[in-house]
Amino acid sequence: MDIRLITLFSDAGHDAKTVFEEGLSGEPDKKIHSVSIAEKWILITQDMHFSNPFRFPPIPSEGILVIKNPTQLLRDAKYLVRNLISRLREEDPRGHLWIVDHHGIRIWPG
Repeated sequence: MDIRLITLFSDAGHDAKTVFEEGLSGEPDKKIHSVSIAEKWILITQDMHFSNPFRFPPIPSEGILVIKNPTQLLRDAKYLVRNLISRLREEDPRGHLWIVDHHGIRIWPG
């Protein structure tokens, strides 16, 4: 995730780090998923592979939050992240997969 998006989480009071900062850059998705569960991290990503709850089950996790930004424009990504941060103030993602896009946030299991 772009470092400029990480600062939005930090500014909102969340302890947010990139996979690079955690030494996981380039690691397989399965390892990132496993480490996020073991370390009790909410996994926030733009990697659409994580949107498959059968491949990456959210149930044992603190939550998997996938930001779907087809335009890849930073301003659109910031909009989605701000919506996500707002929702995090109201709802706990633990055990759920959230797909965040311009239509809102879809939650699985619902």
